[in-house]
Amino acid sequence: MRQYLLIGAAAALAACSGASDGPVDPAQAVYECPKDQWLANADYVDIDRIEASNDFAAYHTANAQREGVVTTESGLQYKVIQEGLKKGATPVGSQKVEMHYHGFFPDGSVFDSSIERDVTMNHNANGFIAGWNESLADMKVCEARILYIPGDIAYGPRGRGQIPPNATLLFHMQLLGVEQ
Repeated sequence: MRQYLLIGAAAALAACSGASDGPVDPAQAVYECPKDQWLANADYVDIDRIEASNDFAAYHTANAQREGVVTTESGLQYKVIQEGLKKGATPVGSQKVEMHYHGFFPDGSVFDSSIERDVTMNHNANGFIAGWNESLADMKVCEARILYIPGDIAYGPRGRGQIPPNATLLFHMQLLGVEQ
C-alpha cells in the first residue's frame, strides 16, 4: 500500500512541476489549476516597473529592455510570474477557459479586475482582445503572467468605455482552467 501512495505522490508532483516545451497529450493533460496555486494580485511583483508615460512607444521600448520581459512579433510584451503545470493543458481555438485578471493602465489606475471581485471569468480562449488571445495560445494551466499590451492589439483607435484610444493596457493574468 505504501508503495502505491509513494507512486501516486510522485505522479502528482510531476504533474504540478514547472512548464515544459511542446504539446501535452490531451489524455494526460491537467485541465484545472489547484486552488493552492492561484495567485493573489499582490503576488505579481514587477520589480523596476517602467514609469507611466504618454508616449506609449517609448514605454514599450524601455519595457522591452527589462530582464524577463518577452516581446513577441506583434508587440505584445509579457513577463512570466508563475510557470504553468508541466502537463498543463493549453487552450485551443474557442475552447472555454477560466481565468483571473487584474487590468490597469501604466500609471497603476485599475479599469477592471476579476481578482478584486473574487469571481473568475469564463470565456472562449480566442474571444478576447488580440493581445490576450496571443498570450493564451501558449500558456499552460496555472501559468501567471503580467501582460503589457500596446494599443493596436488592445482596443485600438476606438478605445472602449473608460479605455482611451490606443491605450497601453497591463494585466495580471492567470490561466486557471481549460475546458476538456
